[in-house]
Amino acid sequence: MNSFDIEHFTSTLSIGVSNFLIENKIQFNENILNKLKIELIKELKIDFLKQSKTPTQIINDFLKKELKSNLDLTPQDLGEEALNSILNWGILKTESYLNE
Repeated sequence: MNSFDIEHFTSTLSIGVSNFLIENKIQFNENILNKLKIELIKELKIDFLKQSKTPTQIINDFLKKELKSNLDLTPQDLGEEALNSILNWGILKTESYLNE
């Protein structure tokens, strides 16, 4: 990601997911969050123009598979810091399309 810290971004998203799951009394463990971070990093390391999913889509697909739930989180569900990070990611992705 251009001028974007993937590690910080994925940590922020993981914290947001963790907080959401705790607030909603959904059982999970640290291993699940580590696997989620790996999934996020794998997709977000790809060039912007080739990324096929948004961070929220990655999270929802992962949680549906791992927790066997029908959760459908929005960026707002992940907290203000994660929401701002997702918005910044979206701006950078849009800029990469415009500069193509």
